[in-house]
Amino acid sequence: MADSQFLTVIRIWAAMAWADGVLAEAEASALRRLISGAQLDEAEAEKARSFLESRTELGDDGLAEMSPDAKQGIYKAACRMAALDREVAQSERTMLVKLRDALGLSLDSAREIEAGVPGVTVS
Repeated sequence: MADSQFLTVIRIWAAMAWADGVLAEAEASALRRLISGAQLDEAEAEKARSFLESRTELGDDGLAEMSPDAKQGIYKAACRMAALDREVAQSERTMLVKLRDALGLSLDSAREIEAGVPGVTVS
């Protein structure tokens, strides 16, 4: 069964947070807030909480069905997550490129989004 859209977004955020190999406390806290505010059933909430325990990989399940606005919103949120610990590691930049491509965002769209997030220049 495919993840709900909420769980897909949480998985993307978690993958972004873990991209540098470390889940910083600010990143973990942001993920906890996202999980507690999301419309998840108990099984989904348990799965989402597991993303805090071990490194989560970026997948493209569920991305194709999202609207263009949702895709841009996800990319912007991922950029913010990458910059949350005030350091955007090369591995996080690489993850953003993978996410950009998985979302099907144009280079121009990605650059416009990145310009609005201090410290993030990938595209």
